[in-house]
Amino acid sequence: MGIPCDGYSGTWYTVSNVAKPKKITHATRHYNGTSSDMSSNFTTGHQLTLTAGITYTSGASAEASAVIGKLSASTSLSLAASGSSTSSSSVAVTATVKPKKYVVTYAGRVQVTGNWEKNSCSSGNSTVIVAAKGTGRSHHVQEVGAAQCDITQPSGSMAALAKSSYC
Repeated sequence: MGIPCDGYSGTWYTVSNVAKPKKITHATRHYNGTSSDMSSNFTTGHQLTLTAGITYTSGASAEASAVIGKLSASTSLSLAASGSSTSSSSVAVTATVKPKKYVVTYAGRVQVTGNWEKNSCSSGNSTVIVAAKGTGRSHHVQEVGAAQCDITQPSGSMAALAKSSYC
């Protein structure tokens, strides 16, 4: 037995299994072989492109903006619009590298993913119908920085992810 419409007629979206993993989009490791601090504007190479949008597992049509809006509301993050991608060109990061040490310069974003359903009730139906479903994804604002490889970075931070992946 389905969920009753109770006289409601319309369409709405729901999201579930929402995740917010941090993703490194640009990273480069640098070494200072000198005996003094080295401060520079480093070029940080492209690693991963994140694209906002939806995919379908069933159904005919859905509004990507509505799905991303629901993902945004469920995470309290301002997410990129459907079709937008992270930069695939290099990123400039200013950092200081201590003598005889490595540092990773990075750029990253929070990638939000989740399952979505488009539900509808019409005057001819007495129960809620799942008109379409699939997965949605988007990304939050870019974070850039430098993580020194020999120093412990804050747990769960983008710097910790960059260090664990590239040092």
